[in-house]
Amino acid sequence: MEKVKSIKLLGFPLPGFLVLFAGVMAIALSGGMLGNMVGALGFAMIWGAFIGWIGDRIPIWNNWLGGGMFLTCLATGALSTFHILPDSVVETLNSFNNTVGFLDLYILVLITGAILSIDRKLLLKAFAGFIPAILGSIAVSFLFTAAAALILGEDPLLGLVNVALPIMGGGNGAGCIPMSKMWGEMTGNAPESWYAPAFAVMSLGNLAAVVSAAFLDRMGQKYPSLTGNGTMMKRKSITGADAPTEIKIGIGEYASGFALGLCLFIFADFYASKLSIINHAGLGFTIHKFAFMVIFAAILNALGLIPAEIRAGARGMQTFFTKYMSLPLMVTVGIGTDLTEFAGAFTFANVVMIIACVVGAVAGAVLVGVLFGFYPVEIAITAGLDMAGGGGAGDVQILGASHRMELMSFAQISSRIGGAIMLVIASAMFGMLNT
Repeated sequence: MEKVKSIKLLGFPLPGFLVLFAGVMAIALSGGMLGNMVGALGFAMIWGAFIGWIGDRIPIWNNWLGGGMFLTCLATGALSTFHILPDSVVETLNSFNNTVGFLDLYILVLITGAILSIDRKLLLKAFAGFIPAILGSIAVSFLFTAAAALILGEDPLLGLVNVALPIMGGGNGAGCIPMSKMWGEMTGNAPESWYAPAFAVMSLGNLAAVVSAAFLDRMGQKYPSLTGNGTMMKRKSITGADAPTEIKIGIGEYASGFALGLCLFIFADFYASKLSIINHAGLGFTIHKFAFMVIFAAILNALGLIPAEIRAGARGMQTFFTKYMSLPLMVTVGIGTDLTEFAGAFTFANVVMIIACVVGAVAGAVLVGVLFGFYPVEIAITAGLDMAGGGGAGDVQILGASHRMELMSFAQISSRIGGAIMLVIASAMFGMLNT
């Protein structure tokens, strides 16, 4: 009994939390949940905290299969897939994540805190070595996928087009959707004929990446020399007065760091949609606003234009969101996950090629990344698995499963800049099919 009394969820003693849980779930199941961000966030926090707590205590699952973060995503997906929640509640949660922009808010806070807390002397060196690691990830993932196709008696080019492109393409909105449009235009076929199976393959690839992230986290615990435990490069960041995490700050600095992140996102969105030469050059692909936000934040940090107190505030907001908003985010991501999509892609050939692609992504990232001084586990997760994940939502799942949310800025480079590179590759490969 004493042990039960000591359990706390979201800071509440377990009995008190269960009262809140029962009340919120009863209202949601009845269809009476508030249809705005208050209802969505309230449900996400309570449901996410409960399922996350369970997931972190299931043997094997907690250490090897993503723990509470991934279970929260799957369990929430089941609520919508099997119509346990009313459609109105599902729509509210979907709207909160997409239309209202909760996912954008979460990512922009993590990007701001992550970029501004990196030692300026390491920043350019880290990014300069990261793009080659992404290219290595793409090259080896393609090699492994083609090899698997050959072994299975499949056409290697079709294996690359139908498996490697969806998995490595940067998710759904930035990957599968524009690729399906290219497919339709270049082959004369209906875009949906490529999109539907590609989306299922992407989803399975994301699942494989999440499981692999949990495995890499566990491997890092067993072999500490392979990981920086959230630090990308083997050279330590500077310490002392300039380190933002060691500066004493108050609520005002948190507000400043938060406001800076919001403004950087607004500027990046405006630049991407209105000013970017690349995005308006008709090249067949565009650079995502999150990629520009990473660049803007990196420039400000590299030039030393942000006071240390504001950098510390941004880092503090990142810590808060990572600790308390990650599980609610997994709820809003999971509500849009159709578990039946996984079943349609579970052919033997697809599963083998998907695993080969994800393993190749990891191998390529590590082979190149270690040459630039990156820790194998961190570069495998960011330049490898985040390339193989399902875009921004996949980044959250992968970093959550590996307990490395602080690496969101590098994950976004993979999903956004790496995704743009994949659109160029997709255009060339679709053209090869049409010749």
